[in-house]
Amino acid sequence: MPVTPILFCSHVVEMGGAEVVLTELLAELDRERFQPHLAVPGSGPLADRCAALGVPVHRIQIGGANAWQKAASVPGAARALRRVAAATGCQILVANSMIAGYAAVLAQHRALRCVWHLHSVPQAFVARFAIRRAAHVIAPSRAGLLGVGRAFAASERATTIHNGVHERFFSTTGRGLRQRLGVPIETPLIGMIGRLDPRKGHDVLVQAHARWAGPRAPHLVLVGGELFAGSLAHIAGFAEQLRQRIAQLGTGARVHWLGEVADTAPLLAELDVVAVPSIALESAPRTIAEAQAAGCAVVASAIGGTPELITHEVSGLLVPPGDVDALGRALARALDDTALRERMRAGGLAVARANYRMATFARRCEQVLERVLAGRN
Repeated sequence: MPVTPILFCSHVVEMGGAEVVLTELLAELDRERFQPHLAVPGSGPLADRCAALGVPVHRIQIGGANAWQKAASVPGAARALRRVAAATGCQILVANSMIAGYAAVLAQHRALRCVWHLHSVPQAFVARFAIRRAAHVIAPSRAGLLGVGRAFAASERATTIHNGVHERFFSTTGRGLRQRLGVPIETPLIGMIGRLDPRKGHDVLVQAHARWAGPRAPHLVLVGGELFAGSLAHIAGFAEQLRQRIAQLGTGARVHWLGEVADTAPLLAELDVVAVPSIALESAPRTIAEAQAAGCAVVASAIGGTPELITHEVSGLLVPPGDVDALGRALARALDDTALRERMRAGGLAVARANYRMATFARRCEQVLERVLAGRN
């Protein structure tokens, strides 16, 4: 069977959740069947990781610092994608980001088809219109597809494929986190992993955390940085705002900032609870899948695709988004009720083993690529 070249494209080079999904898919992709290529706007962590995997990297002009620059880059990026595809013999463009998706559907023609890997829940009309033009759309939750439209979500051109989780999360062990933080071994630890973004709900969490008092109060571990601050205006300066908020609440001594962490698996093995308090629509927060694979209890907002990943009181706890009191009560339950916490850990791990194995994720993505190559959407 001949090896088929596939051109993946992204308008960002930083390593956010969607980019981790992409690199791990490329690492697992069957190279006897597919030869991946990557088109990105320049150098950066994403390009470096893909190059290390033996993926040829092609530079194209796409994206920008604001919405106008991003939109203006799309026609030229579409032409560049066509040129790269023609030079490499690629018949499929796989778009891994929103702006790349716009360019990829614009670049489509009879011999070059777009598969859009949709990592968000689209809300703008222009996004839904563009996504419907793709030959096929993959989303990690049904919520992402429903954002495009119910009819589209039910069509043969739409497939839900849960994100894969690297095998190391299933067998991880701790590395002395409490000792490094200088907190007693019996101190409960609540963790939040994700970029510093007001839409992720950090402010709700720090307020809920401030409700505890006394020497046995849990500590909060914040992991992540201001990723994409250069292109997402609402993120710039949020870290400082959050620090000021914590200082106002008087909980600074119980909050630990770890910044960007290359491998969060050992960290998850030592947290008592992971909080995912999103206040904006998310398709399938990657942290949930990773925490479940690592056997860590999860408390999350019931928003977007999260309820598809968590069965309340079985594989985690769900709370209304933005509700400080509800989040505080749920975290307290998870910390205080050992039987509940262990049940959620076991339930989450069972979900992860059934749905998030990386090999399963890659094979299902490959099946979509085969269908599109065969002209069956």
